[in-house]
Amino acid sequence: MAELLTIEAALARILEHARPLPTETISVAESAGRVLREPAIALVDLPPFASSAMDGFALRANSVPGELSVAFRVAAGSPAPGPLTSGAAAGISTGGAVPDEADAVVPVELVDDRGERVVIEAPVRVGQHIRPRGGDVRVGDTVVGAGERVRAAQIG
Repeated sequence: MAELLTIEAALARILEHARPLPTETISVAESAGRVLREPAIALVDLPPFASSAMDGFALRANSVPGELSVAFRVAAGSPAPGPLTSGAAAGISTGGAVPDEADAVVPVELVDDRGERVVIEAPVRVGQHIRPRGGDVRVGDTVVGAGERVRAAQIG
């Protein structure tokens, strides 16, 4: 009876004959289940702009506590129509672009929303509830490494 190989020895014999497949360029939609030959590198910052981490009001932190006029409202994923003026706030949805000149977001639960005006009774800190541009991924970052199998998370 022949001597049995160890797992390590059997794997070594198999790998002696294995060769990498040629590289193919395919679409992301076709990549599920494939293995990357080269790393996937981010071409854009994610998020691509400073965005709100909360539904609430974007404002200048030094403007509160106090009553502010509502200059405009920003929907999720949408750009602000312009910079935020002093003494104003902008209604903002989660994922909305934080307007220029705003440096904090106050959650809607902490705001007395009176339509054209809002009252915020507590101070806020600069950067509060703002996701910075590139906070998740920066241009040039490796988002999926070479040799990794592409699954739903990697495609996302």
